[in-house]
Amino acid sequence: MERRKFLKSAALGLAAAPIAAPAIAQTMPEVKWRLASSFPKSLDTIFGAADEVAARVAAATDGKFQIRTFAGGEIVPALQVLDAVQNNTVECGHTASYY
Repeated sequence: MERRKFLKSAALGLAAAPIAAPAIAQTMPEVKWRLASSFPKSLDTIFGAADEVAARVAAATDGKFQIRTFAGGEIVPALQVLDAVQNNTVECGHTASYY
């Protein structure tokens, strides 16, 4: 008998879920992060990867999650990106672990 109660309550929960889902999606706030990179803009293959990730994240979230990329030295020195992320100076970083 416990199994039947569980199945009935689960079915009611699943039936209500699609009704609430659109309201949640419409109220999604905008998020803006800054990404500090260790690499200069002149290294298009490396720095360009960060730009590409930022563009794809924005496209996947309809612009609700935006990541602005900054080259080495624009916010923090190039070799201090990991420290900047740890100290909450920036939200994310693009660097090599050996720096």
